[in-house]
Amino acid sequence: MSRHVAVAALVLAFACGADETGDRNSENLVETLPASVPAPDVEAGILIVTPETVRGWQEEDAPFVLIDARDAVQFGQEHLPGAVNIPYVDIRPGAKLPPRAARIVVYCSDTDCPISQYAYESLGSLGFSEVYDMRAGLQGWKAAGYPTEIDATDN
Repeated sequence: MSRHVAVAALVLAFACGADETGDRNSENLVETLPASVPAPDVEAGILIVTPETVRGWQEEDAPFVLIDARDAVQFGQEHLPGAVNIPYVDIRPGAKLPPRAARIVVYCSDTDCPISQYAYESLGSLGFSEVYDMRAGLQGWKAAGYPTEIDATDN
């Protein structure tokens, strides 16, 4: 029985990118990463995604929650399609928030607006583990040529 376990462990090691000694082989590991998933940039510990990445997720119908962290007035004036409005000041314990396991993208107005960073940090402090900041914000989205919505009643 232990021989079968050893063979299975060896097969698993090779399948997971390890060499015959059991050490991870970074060349094999890198080749197994999907090419279609760009790594997010990291700035000061914050995962940054581009409007292009977010638009790609939308077009692929990837599961994620897009949060506009600005206030309700700004949201009503213009926002990204599919976004929900959760102002960053409302991200706190007991608030109505997405499930903690959800992939979340937060955004605000533009690269100079700190609101998405505040929302990102607040979600992280509440235990959300897959949060991204679309630092380019609404203006970066529009500069990339993507559509927006205007709907003062949409919350």
